[in-house]
Amino acid sequence: MCASHNIMLYGYGGGGHNGAYLSDSIMLVSIQPQPNGPPQVAEISIPRDWYVPNQLAGGKIDYGRINQAYSDGIDGQGPVPAGQEGAGASVADPTIEHLLGIKVDHFVGVDFQAFKAAVDAVGGVDVVVPHTFTDYQYPHGECDQGDCRYMTVHFNAGRQHMNGTTALEFARSRHGDGGEGSDFARSRRQQLIIAALKQKAVSVGGIGNLPDLINALGDNILTDLQIGDVEAVYGLVQGVNPSAIEHISIDNTNFLYTCNYPYSCGAYYLYAHDRSYTSLRHFIENVFPSPAVRGEKAKVTFEDASGRGVGASGRWTALIGELGFSTTDGGTVGRQTATEVIDQSGGRDAQTARWLASYFGVSVTTRTSSASAGTPGSNGGVVVVLGTAEEKAFLGNPGVGN
Repeated sequence: MCASHNIMLYGYGGGGHNGAYLSDSIMLVSIQPQPNGPPQVAEISIPRDWYVPNQLAGGKIDYGRINQAYSDGIDGQGPVPAGQEGAGASVADPTIEHLLGIKVDHFVGVDFQAFKAAVDAVGGVDVVVPHTFTDYQYPHGECDQGDCRYMTVHFNAGRQHMNGTTALEFARSRHGDGGEGSDFARSRRQQLIIAALKQKAVSVGGIGNLPDLINALGDNILTDLQIGDVEAVYGLVQGVNPSAIEHISIDNTNFLYTCNYPYSCGAYYLYAHDRSYTSLRHFIENVFPSPAVRGEKAKVTFEDASGRGVGASGRWTALIGELGFSTTDGGTVGRQTATEVIDQSGGRDAQTARWLASYFGVSVTTRTSSASAGTPGSNGGVVVVLGTAEEKAFLGNPGVGN
């Protein structure tokens, strides 16, 4: 199988904004070509408050939020001197590579002005807002320019047509009510805007706006993508069904946790459960199950037998669901050490069972659904019983920080 193409997107305020090159939005777009048919695509959002070892020049490390990495590069702390093209990415890209265990092929840096201009250049975007929410603490202006006031932004659930300013407010909002103040919700909103912009730009009507789009971006976008690279990427993804794109969020519902600010730490940070990043790298390595596996459309149930009672079944239900599987949270069951992958499908979902067994490092157990009657997963399909060994592997070594 061909190697995946990995493109990093960094969004930041730019000139005239506080922390001009602190990347407010960070997203990896990974494209996996297939020998037959369109490629698989994953959009992986990364929270700005993740406390990580940012990779500076000469093997030096700067521990801090991941959103500092691009800014550190712009300031000349990476291998590319300040003021030269790619300075920001020269720190940010190696940091991402270290955390996720991938090779970054290209980067795109976009400031707020370019973001708004891009949306306006295609005539605005249509977004289905998942939940009604209000943010009473959206920044009215920039503190370093004397405007530290807040303003209120509000969005109703349902299909909304957004211009550049509204789309930026939707993507940037960090303090919305109704569950929209979380890192997870914010990442999903950013993915919605990018998906809507991409769909509008390549639509029949949007193609005519491409010259305006390119001109609107102007100097407000930095990238190492050349025209040939852009054409190659476009050729890869033009046939991809938007509904088939995987939308993944690395956040405090899965691989990260909050530091319980302000009670346990002096600033709001997110930390990795596994400071060696092994479990996260393993997940990223497996974000593209083969089309044959996904084509089975198997029902997968996760049961928590870890004995910790901290929602392991819910975590894996969400994570594996983001990879395109139909997943169900089977809740807590009796504690056991080993993780089990049980094929109850009578062979219909054999490839899915083998993929899951490979992921969790175990063998497949074959059992008829009646043999496990009374358990949450006793309705056929595949059941994954998460043992204490899996939780230990997921937590990894929280003492490792490099």
